[in-house]
Amino acid sequence: MTIVTGEISFSAYLCKKYLPKMKKGTKLYSVVKMKCPNCQEGDFFEGNIFKANVKEKCDKCDFKYSIEPGFYQGSYYVVYALGVAVFVTIWVSISLFFPNASWNATLIAILVGLIGSAPFMYPLSKIIWANLFFKYGQKDKAKHQESNGGESQG
Repeated sequence: MTIVTGEISFSAYLCKKYLPKMKKGTKLYSVVKMKCPNCQEGDFFEGNIFKANVKEKCDKCDFKYSIEPGFYQGSYYVVYALGVAVFVTIWVSISLFFPNASWNATLIAILVGLIGSAPFMYPLSKIIWANLFFKYGQKDKAKHQESNGGESQG
């Protein structure tokens, strides 16, 4: 819901006033904007993010996104943690705001929340996983490429 007041919408006003400004160079910037963990300019996913197809390398800085084959299988741990966070958030919210809610209603609300957030959690888990291993402005490309099988660009 957006209420337009003058030149700025109410939601934009709230975001501007209460959310801290994300600075380029932080991991949060890379995660929220779904950008390259190294340069934070190139896109991390190719095409639609809901397909969660990670590009082979960044368009802007040629940074390879995969350390080894199957690297992003580790993101399943992150998607599990995100699912648990959604589950607990919904369960605690229902317990606090609707203490007389039946178990069936609670279960349905949790399932709807998990199914509704699933298309967002999988790509989010991959970009979080990548940001655990890659740093912003990683200058030592040779070291990174050695861990990628010793490929060199020339």
